[in-house]
Amino acid sequence: MKNLLIFVVLFAVQSVTLAAADPAADLSVTNAYIRTMPPGQTKTAGFFAVTNNGALSCQLTDAKSSLSDRIEFHEHQYMQGMMKMRPVAAVIVPPGETIVFAPGGLHLMLFNIDAALKAGDSTQMQLATDQCGSISFNAEVRGLVKKSKPMDEMHH
Repeated sequence: MKNLLIFVVLFAVQSVTLAAADPAADLSVTNAYIRTMPPGQTKTAGFFAVTNNGALSCQLTDAKSSLSDRIEFHEHQYMQGMMKMRPVAAVIVPPGETIVFAPGGLHLMLFNIDAALKAGDSTQMQLATDQCGSISFNAEVRGLVKKSKPMDEMHH
């Protein structure tokens, strides 16, 4: 019985050490995509949901992609009757919560893109945090315009 107790204590200590060693494992990114750009444009927006399954609050401090040398966190705000886009220095993801980056709200802005983006492609991206490490994920490239259904497929 004494050996079993020692084993359980050692296992618990090892588990806590492993969890503390890689807090980024507590972050997950889903539904990540970036938009294609109209001709002549060199910037686009990125969207995703990031979930913090850990016990620590994680502050997103930076984003990276091989497509862009400058990525910023932005948000849309309704101010004085107008919608305005403003940069945000960092985004906090509290423990147990999901923060959604979506059109019309919080999003990434990717600047200085020198290659055409083609719907269906994907790109590797990375988010860095203050105390939760970093997480890499793939973002799909999606077209700006949704394809509509042909008239004969529409139902009234």
